[in-house]
Order: sequence, then structure tokens, then C-alpha cells
Amino acid sequence: MTASFQEWPLVDVVPSLRDVVASEGLDSENLSVALETNDLGHLRVVDRHTVPVSDGKKLVLWPVASLRELWRGNRPAPADMDHYPAEYCGYFYFIENHLITVCDAQGDRTDQELEEVYSTLRRRPDGRSLGTTHDFLWQVAALVLGMHPLSQSEFEGIFSALTASTRKWGQKPVSRNYVAYLRTALSDSSPA
Repeated sequence: MTASFQEWPLVDVVPSLRDVVASEGLDSENLSVALETNDLGHLRVVDRHTVPVSDGKKLVLWPVASLRELWRGNRPAPADMDHYPAEYCGYFYFIENHLITVCDAQGDRTDQELEEVYSTLRRRPDGRSLGTTHDFLWQVAALVLGMHPLSQSEFEGIFSALTASTRKWGQKPVSRNYVAYLRTALSDSSPA
């Protein structure tokens, strides 16, 4: 995957996120989900519905009841979503870059674990937790939806493509090829 930074989607922040970002003076063009760890350095998500949003300087907590409530519009997903269409590369980069942050903190996740997490986010976006990696990526998905107008179809298409990517790289019974690939691909495409 090659992310073209000229093709990043425009930011169109939902009112609930805009309010908390404005109240603390964060840069809405530079938001990410802050990674929280416990005393041992392990990933910690106290409540996935309280998203720690940072612009690299300040942090706010953004309450999100569900991912479904953040879907906007009814635009269909492109038929070739599995090939990471250029206009969606910014979303894939955002999600996968956050995944690398998780892996840096707690070790590379297996292809099989990530396939299950991505698939669950697509099929049951507000379903039960599968663990801290799932909860963190739920928060990342919330921030993507909070920053960009994506329909249910587009959201499901993005997570279907991510699921297909993990399946493509996965080798049974356990492999970590997807994350290894991402480390190379994202380092080659990151901004200078």
C-alpha cells in the first residue's frame, strides 16, 4: 500500500468531537488516538467508549456511545475496495499506522488475531470486546468516523479490505506477516 498524502480525505469533524477539540484548543487536522499503557507498559483501554484524542501536544477525552451513530451519508463503497483505492488510502494509513503503534507497545499481533478484530469491527462494530487490541482499534475507527463522513457501506468496505489483507498475509497456525509488511510499507510512505 502506498499512501499518497495529497489524497488524504478532508476533515469534517462531527459536532461532539468538534466541541471537545475546540474546548481544549487541539489542532483538528492533526488528531490521533493516544495509546495508554499500564505500569508494566502493556496496552490499557479502561473504557473504549472514552476515546483519548491527542494532537501531539494536548489530550482530550471524547465520549462515543457507538460506531454506528457516527456513520454519515449513504454513499456506497467502491467495488475495488480490496485494492485500497487512492481516495481511501488516508483511512487505511491512519488505521494501520495506529496498529503499528500498538505493536510497538505490546509486540506484533498475529495475522489471525487481526483478521478476527477487523472482521468483528466490520460485522459487529459495537459488539463485545475481543481484548485491548480490539478496543484500541475500535477507538481508532471512532476517530476516523468522527473526523470524516463515511457511510456504513464505506466503513464496512474499509474493514473488509483490512480483513482481506490480514488473510492474504496469514499463514496457519500463527503468523505475523501482515504487521511485518506494514512496517516496511508505512516506513516507505510516511511524510518526510
